[in-house]
Amino acid sequence: MSVPAIRNCLGVVSQVVNLFRNHSNANKIFQETIQEHAPDSKKKRLLRLCDTRFTEKHDSIIVFLELFECIVMALEEIAQRTWTISSTASTLHSASQKSEFLVSIVVCEKLFSLTLPLSIFLQNKSSDLVSAVKYTNEVLSSLRQMRETANDTFTEIFQVASKFSANLFDTELQAPRVTSRQKSSANPQTTSNEVYFRVTTFIPCIDTLIQNLTDRFIKNEDILSSFQLLLPGYACEKKINELEKLGPYFQDEMPLSTIQAEYKLWCAKISSIDPSTEILKLLEYIVTEHFFSCDESSSQGYGYSSSHSG
Repeated sequence: MSVPAIRNCLGVVSQVVNLFRNHSNANKIFQETIQEHAPDSKKKRLLRLCDTRFTEKHDSIIVFLELFECIVMALEEIAQRTWTISSTASTLHSASQKSEFLVSIVVCEKLFSLTLPLSIFLQNKSSDLVSAVKYTNEVLSSLRQMRETANDTFTEIFQVASKFSANLFDTELQAPRVTSRQKSSANPQTTSNEVYFRVTTFIPCIDTLIQNLTDRFIKNEDILSSFQLLLPGYACEKKINELEKLGPYFQDEMPLSTIQAEYKLWCAKISSIDPSTEILKLLEYIVTEHFFSCDESSSQGYGYSSSHSG
């Protein structure tokens, strides 16, 4: 996330997780705190925050929030010790009670819960491009609706964050001091704490997420859908004219007429393949049954030497 508040929040979460997972003394106090204050919790260990896997990132945030009370108490106790990690625990304890952090982590949980099903779907080996784009559009529809009703949606988020602040730190959520001249951070002119965090954290976060999904999937929807024409169950001579959308990928190598001729042969060759065949198995079939059967002269005709066929 490029939103500073969200980025800082995830950074704090990552440091807290590393503290308890990498230091036995810290983990011992954490486990004792869980046993005393949350004995019925099925979660006993924090999960690392993975930058590239949304499913693991979402699970990490969920567990963090579930054990947040125990985390705060454990950090406070460690900070009172004379260990080398005590200063780190004190810093993280202070960071975890900031209003910006509390709002940001609840925002993360809310938005990640929408993208989690999409992340799981994309990791499925049998997922196809058209379905991925369709699923992404559904997620975007939900995000845009949330954006349109940002006032009501964020009110719920703000209430959850307020409960954390009141129950754990006996304080109210408080926006940073607003100055008349500010260049390095957001500076909305408002006296409402809720409005401040909605404008500086929630709306930028949801806008960034919408933009990222649009850039990665929707802007290339036509091209992604066209690649589907090459897969079993979709390849059909009647769709041959749709290959023009893939022009940027082959126009420098061979003319469209050649591609169309190859496509007809390809349609005939894979007509007997089960449409549910996974992509990796399909690639294995292509290599063993098609490319390896090409003689040297034909492979060189397409710009490949015989050394590439091995």
